[in-house]
Amino acid sequence: MAGQFSPEVKALLLERMFHLIQSDGQALLGVQIDDLGRRLQIKLNRLYQIPENIHSKKTNCLLISGVLLLNIANAITRCSSSALSETSENSPVTTVQNLLNVLENYKRCYREGSKLEQRACSLLTPLFCSTLGTIIASINIQTNNTITPEALDWLSAGLNSDVASSRLKLASVFYRVRNLGNTEFILRHIEGHYGFNTSEPICGCYNFGKNQIRRMFVEVAYYENEEAVRSACAFCVKFIPAEIHCIPQELQYEMFRSTQDDLLHRDERKDFWMDWAVVDSLPYLYFLQYKTYRHFQRLDDQHQALANLVRTIETEVNLGHRETALNLLGQCMEQENKPNKALLCYMMSLNVRKRNNAARFHICRLLARLLG
Repeated sequence: MAGQFSPEVKALLLERMFHLIQSDGQALLGVQIDDLGRRLQIKLNRLYQIPENIHSKKTNCLLISGVLLLNIANAITRCSSSALSETSENSPVTTVQNLLNVLENYKRCYREGSKLEQRACSLLTPLFCSTLGTIIASINIQTNNTITPEALDWLSAGLNSDVASSRLKLASVFYRVRNLGNTEFILRHIEGHYGFNTSEPICGCYNFGKNQIRRMFVEVAYYENEEAVRSACAFCVKFIPAEIHCIPQELQYEMFRSTQDDLLHRDERKDFWMDWAVVDSLPYLYFLQYKTYRHFQRLDDQHQALANLVRTIETEVNLGHRETALNLLGQCMEQENKPNKALLCYMMSLNVRKRNNAARFHICRLLARLLG
């Protein structure tokens, strides 16, 4: 607007603008033309009435993304568990054929289905590949204590189901055939890629009150959408009876957790997983590390793994199978020749889950050994 104002008007405008700037805009409230000042005051009063704790748009988007990812992850693990429950009581050979049929159906659905169906198939398939590989390996181990290439191929196909669980199943297979070099390598890889500020334990075995989720988890969910299942979700590790020869003896007890009295307090539709060995990924990682380093007689690493297991049980608020982690810790304490601490672990486990808990067996076994 150069040249549009006389020097007198320009000086007056500069004075007024200087006064407006110095008042941080408060002078606008005194403008009477078009009733501007009063209307601004009304607007400001409305703004001041907005609650201070109202979430911003970005915060709301983050929260929604986190909840959606949790729902997707829970749906994946519940769907896979439901399908496994329908075949878990069959013989291992029959279970293998049933899982091959499931995978063939997923392959056809992926080829012919909608984009949504394709995404669902791609997220579910790795879990079934991993279980199929472990069952075949279990049959191999029972027969001649080896792992066939077929089993390893299926296990490899399932490695990217999530951040840890399928790799832990592969590590467990190697541990059982005493290929401890590969076991240690896989465990070190899992620990290096497990996001301790982002990875969230996911358990769909039963409904329990999930505590506040990690801030970084919702950030990953916001930017990666459902792909975050593979990078930020840690499913619990499930072994059905057909996989029993692929898991350490300490975990096998979980498949026999229920007494005849306990069976009366189970819901057959929901509690089928209690006949399986199920453990959260992070505690199982440290337990396998403890066992592996103990075999190598690397005492410092062994004790560090044990300390990590203890810390995880004490501080991770969203463990779905804390009682199982405590049972594993108790058996580690027995191997450390600390029976009093082992007994305390089993008692704490019973406080978490009163019934259908292998801790009862461990207590009886430990007391019989101490009194024998």
